Amino acid sequence: MKYILYFLIGYIVLYAVVWLHEVGHALWYRKYNLKNDWWRVQVKPYIFFSTPGGVDAEVWENLKPIQYVLSAYGGLMANALFAIISAGIIRIVGEANEFFCIALWLFMTLHIGEIVSYLFVGPIFLVSDMELVNQHMPKLRIPNLLFGSILTVAYVYMLTLVPEEFRVFVVIWNIVTILSMCAGRMIFTAIAKRRTQ
Repeated sequence: MKYILYFLIGYIVLYAVVWLHEVGHALWYRKYNLKNDWWRVQVKPYIFFSTPGGVDAEVWENLKPIQYVLSAYGGLMANALFAIISAGIIRIVGEANEFFCIALWLFMTLHIGEIVSYLFVGPIFLVSDMELVNQHMPKLRIPNLLFGSILTVAYVYMLTLVPEEFRVFVVIWNIVTILSMCAGRMIFTAIAKRRTQ
């Protein structure tokens, strides 16, 4: 029963992390008049192929390079903000209720994992948001990879700090999530390229 609850918590937290990532993009879209309803993002129950939703195509075509880049980084900014907030809550709360703790640790590590999957893997394979960044500011590819490499080391270290009673579950959930995210983005990018050709 405990592991069923872990799984449910893992799914809910992962859904929230992806939803907040997409809202991060949508807030920049709102700022640049691409989208009015920033909270309306597309995150299906199966989570894959989530997007911040449709945008005004005419406005999109006339953005400046920095606006494309900031819109692409918007999801990562949201991930970073919520990872920092959850790390602070973990420090304050300490080891409270087991299920609350596992939710907090998953929330923090999955946010960091999403950043790592974009900044470490994204510059190598140029998919999704990192492909957009590379199109408009290719000089950021190496800094993204360097920062992603450093963050990957910190991320692995953070996973070792997860309380022992649920560390294995959190680590496995993170690994499966990152592999799925990376594979999903590669597929999503390949489909998007086919549609534009």
